[in-house]
Amino acid sequence: MRIFSTITAILFTSTTLFSLNVDAKNHEVKLLTADGSGQTMVMSPGFLKVEKGDTVTFVPSDVTHNVESMSIPDSAKPFSSEMGKSFTVTFSEEGVYLYKCTPHFALGMLGVIQAGNANNLEKVKSDWTKESTGVVMNKERVEQYLSQIK
Repeated sequence: MRIFSTITAILFTSTTLFSLNVDAKNHEVKLLTADGSGQTMVMSPGFLKVEKGDTVTFVPSDVTHNVESMSIPDSAKPFSSEMGKSFTVTFSEEGVYLYKCTPHFALGMLGVIQAGNANNLEKVKSDWTKESTGVVMNKERVEQYLSQIK
């Protein structure tokens, strides 16, 4: 009987742990110098909606790109990648994440990720208003991305 109880406990624990991650998905964002439509310095996709617990892998098209968080939920950890290296982030906290390619920020190379509920949208919009003064091209992209949040 004791062996049966032990096996049952192991199976329950394994099933519970597995079910916590079974629905998590990995998404990909490409950091492009130019896309197929002629846009330059662009994240593809620029807006991405994921679920809490999902991961996103940022894939730079060349060594001149990286990814760095700008405005994130208060309880989330900031992130920053090395230049030219793929980088994966787990979105453990719900909210809106505004991020940039550091060397191409002024050219409007930014993106937005919504993880679950957009509980910090007003903070991100406020932060963007302040930061947008440093962007000289493609400012409208971020407005378009933020307008897609529901």
